[in-house]
Amino acid sequence: MQKRPSSPRPFQHAKAKDLAEIESLLKQGHPIHMALQGPFPTGIRASELLPLLDSFSSSDPQFDRCVQTHLPPQARENPEPLSVTAIIPTHRQTPIGLDALRNQDCDVEVLVLLNGGGNAEGDRVERVAWEGHGKTRQRGVEMAQGDYVLFTVDDALPRGSGCIRALVEALEEGEYDAVFGRQIPWPSTDPITKRRLRHWTPPGQEHRRMERLDHVFALYRRETLLKHPLPEVPIGEDLHWRQGRRIGYVPNAPVIHAHPRMARQLFRRTRDLHVQHHALGEQPLVPSAIALALAIPSIVEPLFRAGPQELPNQIAELLGQWRAAKMTRRQPTP
Repeated sequence: MQKRPSSPRPFQHAKAKDLAEIESLLKQGHPIHMALQGPFPTGIRASELLPLLDSFSSSDPQFDRCVQTHLPPQARENPEPLSVTAIIPTHRQTPIGLDALRNQDCDVEVLVLLNGGGNAEGDRVERVAWEGHGKTRQRGVEMAQGDYVLFTVDDALPRGSGCIRALVEALEEGEYDAVFGRQIPWPSTDPITKRRLRHWTPPGQEHRRMERLDHVFALYRRETLLKHPLPEVPIGEDLHWRQGRRIGYVPNAPVIHAHPRMARQLFRRTRDLHVQHHALGEQPLVPSAIALALAIPSIVEPLFRAGPQELPNQIAELLGQWRAAKMTRRQPTP
């Protein structure tokens, strides 16, 4: 277990300038304490701000006790030993969550699968050829040494030194085949992504069954993946693997993660993921050029929320869905 990087930085408010500084300090690995005098600031969701903090206090003791449930899970005293291997494929960088994974209250081996040029840091760094999300991650499972396997990504930042233990405990208590944690946006994340993350991974305290699985922050028993390996698909391996299995969602195991919305990347990712949805028998959302034209009015409402700069992104996602349907129609019937 690594020593924490520095003493907490106190914040008296939660205005835009403070939020930007909190984001910067998080990315540098600094713990953060917030002390508020007076009411909680308007326009800010406590369920999204508080998991970014390491501690919180206010002038209202009753409110102070209430918000403690939103803080990230901290280390247990004298915890039961756990052995986990965190598998992180990357072609870009040392994972930003490396210190957070090392600071857990359990034994975490960080296995970085480096599939590009340059160098990356981790407890183990293995150079591997990129063979798609499914096959590449499964190679990491075969290399792993822990009893549990945590799949995450290089731009995700786990919050709380007890967040992996929360995943393990939920996995065993719920008798799930796999579990995944809550994704929280960065303070600077765009409104569209924030809204979607609230829908996909809502706040809460108790783990529960969910018809989703996301490898941004997902935990399995290693023996499960050795018996039932990930499918060898280029993307959407979590989408395929979850079919017919018991998946648990753990909202009190938070990770900060959000991609900038850029039209070209959105088109490609939407196209590729929807191809996988169609392969599972799901009907296309935009099956034809006529459907594409009819869907154009649906992008107006998000523009009011995010501004006109969001227009290329909305169009890119619609085009990705349409292109996926077109590609699926051209595939030969087995």
